[in-house]
Amino acid sequence: MSFLYPLGLLGLIGVPLLILIYILRSKYNEQTIPSTYLWTLSEKFFKRRNPLSGLTGIISLILQILTVIFASLLIARPIFVVPASASEYCFILDSSGSMNTQSGSKTCFERAKDYIEDEIDDARLGSSYTLITLSSDTAVVYERITDKDIAIDLLEELECYDSSADNSDAIAKAQEYFNENTSTLVYFVTDKDYNISENVEIVNVSSQNVKNYAISEVMGNLTEGTLYASGNVISYTSDETLDIALYVNGGDKPADTLSISVKAGESMPVELSCKAASYDSFRLVITNKDDLAIDNEITCHNLNSEASYSILIVSETPFFLEALLDALTDSMVDVITPREYASQGGYGLYIFHSFTPETLPDAAVWLINSSESVDDSGFGVRGINELDAPGELVRSQSTSSQARKLLDGVIGRDIYISEYVKYSGMYTQFTTLFSYDSNPLIFAGVNALGNREVVFGFDLHKSDMPLSSDFAPLISNLLEYSCPDIIDRSGFTCGEEAEINITANIDSVKAISPDGEETYLDTSTDISRLALDRVGTYTFEVSAAGDKRTYRIYSAAAVSESNPASTGEDFSLIGEQTYEKTDGEFDPLVILFVLLAIVFTADWMVYCYEKYQLR
Repeated sequence: MSFLYPLGLLGLIGVPLLILIYILRSKYNEQTIPSTYLWTLSEKFFKRRNPLSGLTGIISLILQILTVIFASLLIARPIFVVPASASEYCFILDSSGSMNTQSGSKTCFERAKDYIEDEIDDARLGSSYTLITLSSDTAVVYERITDKDIAIDLLEELECYDSSADNSDAIAKAQEYFNENTSTLVYFVTDKDYNISENVEIVNVSSQNVKNYAISEVMGNLTEGTLYASGNVISYTSDETLDIALYVNGGDKPADTLSISVKAGESMPVELSCKAASYDSFRLVITNKDDLAIDNEITCHNLNSEASYSILIVSETPFFLEALLDALTDSMVDVITPREYASQGGYGLYIFHSFTPETLPDAAVWLINSSESVDDSGFGVRGINELDAPGELVRSQSTSSQARKLLDGVIGRDIYISEYVKYSGMYTQFTTLFSYDSNPLIFAGVNALGNREVVFGFDLHKSDMPLSSDFAPLISNLLEYSCPDIIDRSGFTCGEEAEINITANIDSVKAISPDGEETYLDTSTDISRLALDRVGTYTFEVSAAGDKRTYRIYSAAAVSESNPASTGEDFSLIGEQTYEKTDGEFDPLVILFVLLAIVFTADWMVYCYEKYQLR
């Protein structure tokens, strides 16, 4: 036996103090006075006898001593070791969107937490607990803690997200614990069944007769003053007549409604329409009530870019670039010669052709045939190499997302140059698009000022690139990269990452989630990302050069989380389960409370008996 708080035993000092008080308490003699004479006479008349009159003091003392002993033990909290009675528990809690399904009076997620709490409560003291949450990301909430109160408190704080679940990371993490101790009891608490489960106990907390309807693939088309909103609806578990409503620009009254009969498990297309010259947003809603609300509506925002960019070309021979930019963009394009350039400001993109400025502007920049080094450019110039015969450029074979995006539609054949600038000391954040003899000649990335930069290591007029079929798609891709929309689409699936293009004039970006949580994004790089873990509208407040703009996107529920009857394939751990237990503990706290209450009540009864019956 051991004590959790040994200093509590100091309370036993009260035992000798009680005995001392009992010995030294004042003695007194009863005297008969007129007011009590009749009472004394009546006691003699009825011949009452009190056999306990001499024992009540001793009994009360004994009970008081026991009270002090039990109170001291309660404070000291004795712990008894119980051999081979404790286990190691690993709980995997499904926190994906489907766990928001209403199951009786509680959601599946709340029922899952109740189940884990009950298991922890019933476990032998000395057991250890690990909790892993599973949604789009896997998180270890705590591992191998032995304090039940802490384990339950942290469990109660958890929230369910709306994104889909990725089991692979959770299985890998649970496998680590199982490899270290094959006697670990692993529980996966979810709302699905699994065909195969080895060394894992699947606990399905869903209930029967769950209904769920869902809408997906919503699109909008504005044609000749009419807004057409289309999508697909489905009832997963039963044949139903679904009522669909179209709301435009946040209105409370539907602009159009539709009722459609659907068969269980079959997706049906729907289309609603209304008169509209323009729109900021619309939403399609299934108005029938079901047990999972997050997939009953989708909002589409009209994501018009509020940013406008002007372009400055600094070149003696701007013909090819000016003509192509006029065809590719509606932005204002100004052209000046290098002699006229004096660090003009206010442009979103600067293109320097066969000219190197003394300092880089604080904006997106293209350096074409730059033959001199410039501070903050992210590279150095080693010199100009003239070729004896035309050299063919080699298209990058990189599979990175940036390279694929910038080379989209670019074949990269039969592009020749007669000379090129050799660069060195390039930053790692540049992506090479074309090279010659292993020397990067067209590359893009972020310079030391944090701005997007594109570099051509040759003179366009000393190559056949302007005449190539690749010139227009390449320039279009580079233009989109250098002067991007802040957000390139408005529709996402919960669990995805939204990419925010950080242009040179952006000071701050505040993201507001559907539940009101505010997050400031990193604006020190060219692209900032935000994980979408809630269903609903995300708002981005962008501060750019003193001007504030607002963009909205919608994060829809994942289709994989909508079907309440879905069954997983496999959730298993590799190895052979053993059932060896470790030493547990027995805490007689409740027993001590009961005994303390009994002796305290008995002492009070003896006191009342002595006071009201013996006098």
